[in-house]
Amino acid sequence: MQKAQAIDALKQACRQELAAIEQASAAARDETTNAETKQEGKYDTRAIEASYLARGQAVRVASLRQLTSWFEQLQARPCTEIQVGALFQLEGSADWLFMAPVGGSGAALSGQRIKVISPASPLGKALSELESGDEVTLSSPKGQRSVTVSVVL
Repeated sequence: MQKAQAIDALKQACRQELAAIEQASAAARDETTNAETKQEGKYDTRAIEASYLARGQAVRVASLRQLTSWFEQLQARPCTEIQVGALFQLEGSADWLFMAPVGGSGAALSGQRIKVISPASPLGKALSELESGDEVTLSSPKGQRSVTVSVVL
Protein backbone atom coordinates (compact mmCIF):
# COMPACT_ATOMS: atom_id res chain seq x y z
CA MET A 1 0.00 0.00 0.00
CA GLN A 2 1.24 3.47 -0.87
CA LYS A 3 1.08 5.88 2.07
CA ALA A 4 0.41 8.98 -0.09
CA GLN A 5 -2.55 7.26 -1.76
CA ALA A 6 -3.88 6.13 1.62
CA ILE A 7 -3.68 9.69 2.96
CA ASP A 8 -5.52 11.01 -0.12
CA ALA A 9 -8.27 8.41 0.35
CA LEU A 10 -8.58 9.29 4.03
CA LYS A 11 -8.73 13.03 3.19
CA GLN A 12 -11.55 12.45 0.74
CA ALA A 13 -13.47 10.20 3.14
CA CYS A 14 -13.06 12.76 5.92
CA ARG A 15 -14.39 15.56 3.70
CA GLN A 16 -17.42 13.45 2.74
CA GLU A 17 -18.13 12.46 6.34
CA LEU A 18 -17.82 16.09 7.44
CA ALA A 19 -20.34 17.24 4.81
CA ALA A 20 -22.83 14.56 5.89
CA ILE A 21 -22.41 15.30 9.61
CA GLU A 22 -22.76 19.05 9.01
CA GLN A 23 -26.12 18.41 7.34
CA ALA A 24 -27.24 16.16 10.19
CA SER A 25 -26.08 18.76 12.71
CA ALA A 26 -28.04 21.51 10.96
CA ALA A 27 -31.16 19.33 10.97
CA ALA A 28 -30.72 18.54 14.68
CA ARG A 29 -30.19 22.24 15.44
CA ASP A 30 -33.36 23.15 13.50
CA GLU A 31 -35.30 20.51 15.42
CA THR A 32 -34.52 22.19 18.73
CA THR A 33 -36.42 25.33 17.66
CA ASN A 34 -39.19 23.62 15.71
CA ALA A 35 -42.74 24.38 16.91
CA GLU A 36 -43.57 20.67 16.94
CA THR A 37 -40.77 20.03 19.41
CA LYS A 38 -42.28 22.41 21.96
CA GLN A 39 -43.03 20.77 25.30
CA GLU A 40 -46.70 19.78 25.62
CA GLY A 41 -46.62 18.46 29.16
CA LYS A 42 -44.28 17.98 32.08
CA TYR A 43 -43.24 14.51 30.84
CA ASP A 44 -42.67 15.58 27.24
CA THR A 45 -38.89 15.55 26.70
CA ARG A 46 -38.68 16.00 22.91
CA ALA A 47 -37.08 19.46 23.16
CA ILE A 48 -34.49 18.26 25.68
CA GLU A 49 -33.66 15.21 23.59
CA ALA A 50 -33.36 17.36 20.46
CA SER A 51 -30.93 19.69 22.24
CA TYR A 52 -28.80 16.74 23.41
CA LEU A 53 -28.68 15.42 19.85
CA ALA A 54 -27.78 18.86 18.46
CA ARG A 55 -24.97 19.22 21.02
CA GLY A 56 -23.58 15.78 20.21
CA GLN A 57 -23.67 16.51 16.50
CA ALA A 58 -21.91 19.86 17.06
CA VAL A 59 -19.11 18.12 18.97
CA ARG A 60 -18.71 15.57 16.17
CA VAL A 61 -18.60 18.36 13.55
CA ALA A 62 -15.86 20.16 15.50
CA SER A 63 -13.86 16.93 15.77
CA LEU A 64 -14.19 16.20 12.05
CA ARG A 65 -13.23 19.76 11.12
CA GLN A 66 -10.08 19.36 13.19
CA LEU A 67 -9.28 16.04 11.53
CA THR A 68 -10.00 17.38 8.03
CA SER A 69 -7.75 20.38 8.63
CA TRP A 70 -4.99 18.10 9.90
CA PHE A 71 -5.27 15.82 6.84
CA GLU A 72 -5.09 18.85 4.51
CA GLN A 73 -1.69 19.79 5.96
CA LEU A 74 -0.32 16.26 6.31
CA GLN A 75 2.71 15.25 4.28
CA ALA A 76 3.33 11.55 3.57
CA ARG A 77 6.60 10.84 5.34
CA PRO A 78 7.98 7.46 6.33
CA CYS A 79 7.64 6.32 9.93
CA THR A 80 9.60 3.59 11.69
CA GLU A 81 7.37 3.48 14.76
CA ILE A 82 3.65 3.82 15.38
CA GLN A 83 2.94 7.48 16.02
CA VAL A 84 0.57 10.15 14.71
CA GLY A 85 0.88 10.02 10.93
CA ALA A 86 1.86 6.34 10.75
CA LEU A 87 0.11 3.82 8.51
CA PHE A 88 0.53 0.29 9.81
CA GLN A 89 -0.80 -3.24 9.76
CA LEU A 90 -1.01 -5.97 12.37
CA GLU A 91 -0.18 -9.58 11.54
CA GLY A 92 -3.21 -11.63 10.60
CA SER A 93 -5.34 -8.58 9.78
CA ALA A 94 -6.39 -7.53 6.29
CA ASP A 95 -7.13 -4.00 7.55
CA TRP A 96 -4.63 -1.18 7.72
CA LEU A 97 -4.62 1.29 10.61
CA PHE A 98 -3.75 4.96 10.47
CA MET A 99 -2.86 6.92 13.61
CA ALA A 100 -4.37 10.42 13.57
CA PRO A 101 -4.80 13.01 16.33
CA VAL A 102 -8.56 12.28 16.38
CA GLY A 103 -10.23 9.00 15.48
CA GLY A 104 -12.44 8.73 12.43
CA SER A 105 -14.21 6.16 10.34
CA GLY A 106 -11.59 5.46 7.69
CA ALA A 107 -11.59 4.70 3.98
CA ALA A 108 -11.15 1.94 1.43
CA LEU A 109 -8.31 1.82 -1.08
CA SER A 110 -7.84 -0.91 -3.68
CA GLY A 111 -10.22 -3.17 -1.78
CA GLN A 112 -8.37 -2.76 1.51
CA ARG A 113 -9.90 -1.00 4.52
CA ILE A 114 -7.98 1.74 6.34
CA LYS A 115 -9.25 2.47 9.85
CA VAL A 116 -8.36 5.70 11.64
CA ILE A 117 -7.46 5.45 15.33
CA SER A 118 -6.20 8.04 17.79
CA PRO A 119 -3.43 7.84 20.39
CA ALA A 120 -6.13 8.32 23.06
CA SER A 121 -7.98 5.14 22.07
CA PRO A 122 -7.19 1.92 23.95
CA LEU A 123 -5.66 0.39 20.80
CA GLY A 124 -3.72 3.58 20.05
CA LYS A 125 -2.31 3.67 23.59
CA ALA A 126 -1.24 0.03 23.41
CA LEU A 127 0.43 0.35 20.00
CA SER A 128 2.12 3.76 20.33
CA GLU A 129 5.86 3.72 19.72
CA LEU A 130 5.93 0.08 18.58
CA GLU A 131 7.97 -0.87 15.50
CA SER A 132 7.69 -3.61 12.89
CA GLY A 133 8.07 -7.00 14.59
CA ASP A 134 7.11 -5.74 18.06
CA GLU A 135 4.48 -7.76 19.93
CA VAL A 136 1.98 -6.53 22.52
CA THR A 137 -0.78 -8.15 24.55
CA LEU A 138 -4.15 -6.41 24.30
CA SER A 139 -7.15 -6.69 26.60
CA SER A 140 -10.48 -6.94 24.82
CA PRO A 141 -14.01 -8.04 25.70
CA LYS A 142 -13.03 -11.46 24.32
CA GLY A 143 -10.03 -11.64 26.67
CA GLN A 144 -6.29 -11.21 26.26
CA ARG A 145 -4.74 -11.52 22.82
CA SER A 146 -1.26 -10.97 21.47
CA VAL A 147 -0.71 -8.99 18.29
CA THR A 148 2.44 -8.34 16.30
CA VAL A 149 3.06 -5.25 14.21
CA SER A 150 3.86 -6.48 10.72
CA VAL A 151 4.65 -3.22 8.91
CA VAL A 152 4.86 0.50 9.70
CA LEU A 153 4.88 3.06 6.87
